[in-house]
Amino acid sequence: MKIFSHALVVLVLLLSGCASKTTVHVYAKYLDSTQRDKISNAFDSSQRYRVQLNEFDFPASVTENTLLYSLILLEPEAIDIASNISATAGFTVQRIEGLSKGNHWYTKNSMALFLLPKDKDKDNRRMFFRQDLVNEYKAKDCSEATSLYFHKDGSFTLGMATKSTGTDMVIGVWKYRQ
Repeated sequence: MKIFSHALVVLVLLLSGCASKTTVHVYAKYLDSTQRDKISNAFDSSQRYRVQLNEFDFPASVTENTLLYSLILLEPEAIDIASNISATAGFTVQRIEGLSKGNHWYTKNSMALFLLPKDKDKDNRRMFFRQDLVNEYKAKDCSEATSLYFHKDGSFTLGMATKSTGTDMVIGVWKYRQ
């Protein structure tokens, strides 16, 4: 009897170790810190999910809030629950798709939320976000080398290599209007 009770305890411990929370990868590139906190707290308070925020680029075909899920979810109802939690945090999911979108694949016990900020005056399908402009731009096939770098903090650096003065740098602040 004692061996049976020990075996039962070991079995319970092994099975509880196998049960893991579903990971929700939140693509939060376009969300501000308040929105990030709100969505993260909503999932954390449910205690059903492990949330990982990232700033990865969206697939070009994602133009609305989308939930992408693995076909191997431990709980099939996790899709509806995650969609409801997202809506409670202010991000209604308009599209739900399985497995992949662009080059983003989800396997095992995971799903992804591609979230766009709500702007009542604009249609997100036609929006271009400031975060998409942050990059370094270089002139090609010009007599003088020129590069423009838009920084994440809203500043820019314009570098011009000229034959007469060497390298000239201009630093300033850039603004973006929709």
